[in-house]
Amino acid sequence: MKKQLVKGLLTASLLLGAVAPIATQIVFAADNGTITIESTQKGAVYSAYKIFDATVTNPNINNGAVSYTVPADRVDAYKASANFEALFTLTTNGGMTYVTKKETATDAQIAEWAKTVSAGQPVAATVTEDAAGSAELTVPYGYYYVGTTANNGATIMVTSASPNATIREKNNEPTWGDSDNQGTSGKSVDDKVKAVGEVITYTLNYNNATYYANGNKVYQYVVNDALPAGVDFNEGSVKVEVDGQALTEGTGKTTYVLNQSGNGFTVTIPWAATQTMTTHSGNVVAGSTEAGNLGDKDDFYYKPISNIKVTYTATMLKAATEGSSETDTNKNTAYINPNELKTDKGSSATVYDGQITVDKVAAGTNNKLKDAKFVLRKKDTGQYLKLEDATENVTWVARDAAQVFTTDSQGAVTISGLDEGDYELIETEAPAGYNLLQDPIAVKLAFDENPADGDTLLVTSKIENKTGAELPSTGGIGTTIFYTLGAALVIGGVVILLARRRIQD
Repeated sequence: MKKQLVKGLLTASLLLGAVAPIATQIVFAADNGTITIESTQKGAVYSAYKIFDATVTNPNINNGAVSYTVPADRVDAYKASANFEALFTLTTNGGMTYVTKKETATDAQIAEWAKTVSAGQPVAATVTEDAAGSAELTVPYGYYYVGTTANNGATIMVTSASPNATIREKNNEPTWGDSDNQGTSGKSVDDKVKAVGEVITYTLNYNNATYYANGNKVYQYVVNDALPAGVDFNEGSVKVEVDGQALTEGTGKTTYVLNQSGNGFTVTIPWAATQTMTTHSGNVVAGSTEAGNLGDKDDFYYKPISNIKVTYTATMLKAATEGSSETDTNKNTAYINPNELKTDKGSSATVYDGQITVDKVAAGTNNKLKDAKFVLRKKDTGQYLKLEDATENVTWVARDAAQVFTTDSQGAVTISGLDEGDYELIETEAPAGYNLLQDPIAVKLAFDENPADGDTLLVTSKIENKTGAELPSTGGIGTTIFYTLGAALVIGGVVILLARRRIQD
């Protein structure tokens, strides 16, 4: 993978202190330290390049006064590099080339210079992140430029006094995370198909809530969710978690602010105690203060990369559009943004409901038959459909309370707002002059991922009726009687015939 360092800065962190070179010879230890990078991004490559040697000259002063020296094989290259003389002062003592920063040099200038001279140098350590989180590089003591293919780079010092350095990735982008179609990322519902009147549980999983957004400190995350016309938000149902911890309504740590309006809501989650980035106090050495790492002591409430989970419920309405196609009345999109931004493209979830249409015709023709009456039975429970008067919510009742559906002049009747499943249409009254159907008509509703091929949540059942007198079906009581009487007559005739022969004999 080509490790092309992206232009710009992650942060200008620990900078070169104005340390006066000392006359005594310094012994460089071969010990290693670590550089931990927080808030790393999946797929990014992080590489550490050693720019200067860094040695603690007096561990008893300010947690270790540090001297910076230029590796002997790089002195000439550094001197010839752009802006070096404007940023640094070199002093040779005891065979060592010491470097100190000039008072006019800024953090950003030094970090940019370090990035430039790192090109072409051997990599001290590198790591490729297979998931968002944190990365660790093990390196010898020194002053490093850490570059990344994801965004920008940073400078950091690792010494015996501070062997474990930390960089916070500040140019990452808060996101929902990778979608896995399992409901663990983005917006999801507990069931894609619902009957009118059923409760829907929505879940939002925002898996990449970071401390920073493009270099700016995140002090809050704002969730916006406005529901479509086909569902009705259930007030009081919102629950919020961060990294599995349930939050309570409030304005401080582990709290959230909820505003419910119309058919939706806004949740604001405080992410830090203050809105501005802070800088810790650097070590004072030789009358000069080393620059602190911007944001090192920011007052965040949660981990560098956290999960925000919001759940709530809504009720399916008759206004929802039937079928497996995505529509504006059924599709719901939520947005989560840091601070006051409005850049999130959102994550969506859709609920669907089904519909059965009866097409009643005369047998052998396409003549439509009105006034045929049906009830609908749910096959697995044996209960019958009844729609509530005002809401048309789906309920299931005993046979004597079932709702009767009657075909119109076009021979049609539509039953809407149904969950997927197996149903039976039972004719309770045939059109005048036609025979009543003896058996139920089976109908199956199922969500269809490709409704263009024929939507199986929208089913039309063509039902034929015959006219005229119809003999009872085979095995019915009528034929049974005929068979019984016929057998009796035959047996009786045989008995009489045998009796007469005996008399004659």
